[in-house]
Amino acid sequence: MKDGSEYKAKVEEITPDLIKFKKFDQPDGPLRTVRVQDVISIRYQDGTEEVFTKTIEDKKVVETEKEPKADNFVYSYEATEEETKPEKTKTKFELNGHDKYVCLGAGFGNSYGGAGTRFQFRTGGIVGFGLHTGLGLYPRPFFNEGTGSFQRRLQFDFGVKLFCYKWIYIDLQLGMVGRDDDYYLYETGDRNYFSDVLFGPALLAGCDYIFGKHLGVNVGAGVSFPITDVSGNPGGPPETKSNTYPAIDAGVFYKF
Repeated sequence: MKDGSEYKAKVEEITPDLIKFKKFDQPDGPLRTVRVQDVISIRYQDGTEEVFTKTIEDKKVVETEKEPKADNFVYSYEATEEETKPEKTKTKFELNGHDKYVCLGAGFGNSYGGAGTRFQFRTGGIVGFGLHTGLGLYPRPFFNEGTGSFQRRLQFDFGVKLFCYKWIYIDLQLGMVGRDDDYYLYETGDRNYFSDVLFGPALLAGCDYIFGKHLGVNVGAGVSFPITDVSGNPGGPPETKSNTYPAIDAGVFYKF
């Protein structure tokens, strides 16, 4: 026995789980049983010995094989409402980054400050919003006295864009919208000075079209509304302008 004891007995029957026997000194006595797993071995009168250790190990193997495997379990999972929503498919316009970007361009027109540069950023989606600012020099002839100085030729512009659909926009700008052709000359000592800056808002419609992912072109047209200039009667205050002027934008830009 596994507890170290030994018994003399007459074995009547051995089953996978039990050993049925009668005590050796009571051959006509009651039939007794003992569990196989509690017996190490049986030594018979002829000297042979039956060991039960392997039987126990085999039994354990059989019981282990009967245990359900984790892979056989069926797991249930209930998706949340957010996870069941179909994923939004991005358009080629969005995949190329045309809906959100910053760019630097060069060209001619109101938003470039004459002939100059312009910085712009755009955000949103198919319908978006943008801001831009430009700085340039107005191309007036240098032979007119007073027009060639850097200060008198420098112009700036600031604008807000509403992108109605992809590249197409409406642009409201504010800045120097041009130079008055009807300039005047006034005498101060023995020199003549020239001043004819036109400042005011402008409204344009146009397109910032991007080829591929980076290079783009800008084309726009509209009308400018000059508010004041420095022209007027010699020695008098500036006049208010009521005329309208054409507004244009044309340039190229690089999207980062």
